[in-house]
Amino acid sequence: MDKIITLTVNPALDVYTTVDKLEPEKKLRCAASTKDPGGGGVNVSRVLKRLGTDAHTIYTRGGYTGGIFGSLLDGEDIHQDALEVKNDLRQNFAVSETSSGDLYRFGFPGAELQEEEYEELLEKIRGSKGSEFLVASGSLPPGAPEDYYTQVAKVAAEKNLKFIIDTSGEALREVLNVGAYLIKPNKDELSDLTGKEAGNREEQKKLLQEVLDNYNVEVIVLSLGPDGAIMATQNKIVEFPAPKVDFISSIGAGDSMVAGMVCSLSRGNDIEDAVLFGIACGSATIKSPGTELLTRENAEKLFRELKVEVNGS
Repeated sequence: MDKIITLTVNPALDVYTTVDKLEPEKKLRCAASTKDPGGGGVNVSRVLKRLGTDAHTIYTRGGYTGGIFGSLLDGEDIHQDALEVKNDLRQNFAVSETSSGDLYRFGFPGAELQEEEYEELLEKIRGSKGSEFLVASGSLPPGAPEDYYTQVAKVAAEKNLKFIIDTSGEALREVLNVGAYLIKPNKDELSDLTGKEAGNREEQKKLLQEVLDNYNVEVIVLSLGPDGAIMATQNKIVEFPAPKVDFISSIGAGDSMVAGMVCSLSRGNDIEDAVLFGIACGSATIKSPGTELLTRENAEKLFRELKVEVNGS
């Protein structure tokens, strides 16, 4: 049985290409495109596979693009539990401008799901056996119930699963009234959650403690990009550095960080080691072009370097 379940309600087929320069009104000659299965939970599962850990991957798919999506996941030997839905799976598009190094990302909303399809996803979680963690990540489709991730949190509690949620805004606030094991906001999301500016480190730490005091969450990992992260629990607040890497693409970096953390936790490591491994995984994906994700070799190398930096040996 897989220790980790991932849930992706609104996955996307990620299409990526490069062009010398983006110019209006011109027909631009692009490089051959690449296609990858994407969406928060799906990316977490794909990274976990690269790290040597399988996940029970629950997601929706439909139409022609859904068929391509499933075939791509088959090619990566992902343990799929797909809910076949009526509407086509969406696409996202990213293009790198080689003359400037800038990356442009275009996201499409996805098709609406039927009420019974949302319930079927919950039933898939209820029917799982032997898992310890549930990771829900990514956007919801248009027309989704505003409290859907809250419904997921309640099912996680029923199943005694440690719920890791990567979302923001009112959806996150409602989830935290029910309960989550771990969340990974950035500065803007922390500010939105508290209604206060998350400026310097001391302000950030105060806001993290405020969230712990006011909501039902055990671990908060504040993602600070190249400045590392701050982990907060009721017992401790710890700052972590990030490795210095050449920035190539941010696509999938946040999902890689989540995957690294849950991978480490599923192997019995403590939360501090898990956060450090998560940072290493996010940084390894940042070094990868386009929609490519990390390699295990790069992630483990960065983790070893961070361990030396943090522990001094």
